[in-house]
Amino acid sequence: MTPRSILTSWRALCLCGVLGACFGRAQAIDLTAAGSWSRTITASDLQAGAGSNLVATYASGASQVSLTLTGTTGADDNWRIDVRRADDLWHNDFSLSVRRTGDGTGPGTIIGGDVYQAITLTDASFFSGAGDRAGVTLQLQLSGLSVSVPPATYLTTITYTVVDVL
Repeated sequence: MTPRSILTSWRALCLCGVLGACFGRAQAIDLTAAGSWSRTITASDLQAGAGSNLVATYASGASQVSLTLTGTTGADDNWRIDVRRADDLWHNDFSLSVRRTGDGTGPGTIIGGDVYQAITLTDASFFSGAGDRAGVTLQLQLSGLSVSVPPATYLTTITYTVVDVL
């Protein structure tokens, strides 16, 4: 096996969506996401050198993505973060997951999201909280890599959506 046969690049773009389910409220909650992650797979990622398989799972830094929620009406204004991905080029063997690694700062609270959750093509509840929060950190994990996956640049976009919970 030559290194050329396993060169694979993977990128996740982190975007945010906003769903302001205000229902009569004058103000929507704003969500901003910062961060992205890419990983180039090379011969150095082989488990035991030439002829072996790739390391199957990779994790980003613990604070790879940061979310900030603003515009709540206070510490009792409840919200939920949903997550999904949209693939540009993706392999079915791959699994992308996310977990919350930090609470950030602010007057409210955060609950859940502290274990890896698979990111699918449909919105799924990730974690919830209340009030404005800044610097909520997230970590990404990619698994399912192997030498049987064709070399390519694989790309997906992650969308985080804030839902105002009344």
